[in-house]
Amino acid sequence: MLKLIRLEWRKHRFARNLTGAGIAMLSILLFLIMIGVTDLGAEDYAFASYEGSFILIDTFARAVFIIFAGALISKLIISEYRDKTMNVMFTYPIKRHKIIAAKLMLVFLFTFAMIMLTDVVMGVILLASNHFYDFITEPLSTAALLKIVVKYTISSVSASAMALIPLFFGMRKHSVTATMVASILLVSVVCSSFNDPTFSVNSIIVIPLALGAIGLWIAALSMIRLETKDMS
Repeated sequence: MLKLIRLEWRKHRFARNLTGAGIAMLSILLFLIMIGVTDLGAEDYAFASYEGSFILIDTFARAVFIIFAGALISKLIISEYRDKTMNVMFTYPIKRHKIIAAKLMLVFLFTFAMIMLTDVVMGVILLASNHFYDFITEPLSTAALLKIVVKYTISSVSASAMALIPLFFGMRKHSVTATMVASILLVSVVCSSFNDPTFSVNSIIVIPLALGAIGLWIAALSMIRLETKDMS
C-alpha cells in the first residue's frame, strides 16, 4: 500500500500541492490578523480567550482544507474516471480497490497533516503574539494546552474523514463540479459558528464523529462498487 501511495505521489507530482497548502495557510494567517486588528476592543472580541481563539483557528483550518481535499479528490479520482485514464490503471496487476484505497489514503493523510500543521502553527503564532501584546489575559496551564492539542487531533482526524463525503456526489456522474459544490456545502454546515466565536457545529462532538464515519463508509462503498457500476 505504501508503494502505491508513493506511486500516486510521484504520478500526480503531489509535492506541488504543498505550495498550494502553504498559500492557503498564509491566507488563513492574514485573515486571522485582519479579524484580530479590526475587532480589537469589541465586546465580543474573537481573541478574548484561548478557547475562542483556538476554535476560530481550527474552524478556518478545517474549512480551507476540506475544500482543498475536494479538489484533490477531483484530481486523483473523479477526473481520471471522467477522462477514462482510470481504465488504464485497472489493467495493472493490482487489485482495483487497492488503487482507489491508495488515492483516498493519500487525500486523508494530506488533509490531516495540513489541518494539524495549520492548527499548531497558528496556535504558536497566537501564543507568541499574546506574549507581546497581552490581548488574552487568562492564564494557559499545561493541562489546558494538552486538552487543546487532543481536541486539535480529534478535530483533524474527523475533518479528514468527512472530507471524503464529496466523493459520493462526484462519483454519481463523475462530476468535478458536484464534488467541489459538495465540499463547499459540507464546510458551510460543519464550520458554522452561529455568530459565536466560542462555539461551532464541530463543538458538538457527535456531529463531526458521525460525519467522519459517513466519509469512511463512502470511501469503503466506492471500492466495493468498483467491480460493477463504476466500470460499466
